[in-house]
Amino acid sequence: MQDTVIEMVSYKLKAGVSREDLAATQEQVNGFLQTLPGFMYRSVAENDSGVLYDVVYWQDMASAKAADEAFMSHAAGKALMAIADEQSVSMSHMPVLSQAQGQCSAA
Repeated sequence: MQDTVIEMVSYKLKAGVSREDLAATQEQVNGFLQTLPGFMYRSVAENDSGVLYDVVYWQDMASAKAADEAFMSHAAGKALMAIADEQSVSMSHMPVLSQAQGQCSAA
């Protein structure tokens, strides 16, 4: 069985923060995550209520937990947290129980 872990963070943006403000943080966040051991994949989505879901796949729980600590002290983490409504932030780490991959590789 694999040790893959999904990190799911949900949050809303602070009042007055635009999608452009959010977009401005994403390259920095992605670049930072790509330097971390165990990083596999990240995507961000938004539901109809304006809740953002930031989903990150890690090779193992140790990598996920180490990334959390590094993220909060890094400029990329600070930039994202500056536009997030802190009261709405929820984060969890979940071990993957089952997975499959399709043949489509569209990103």
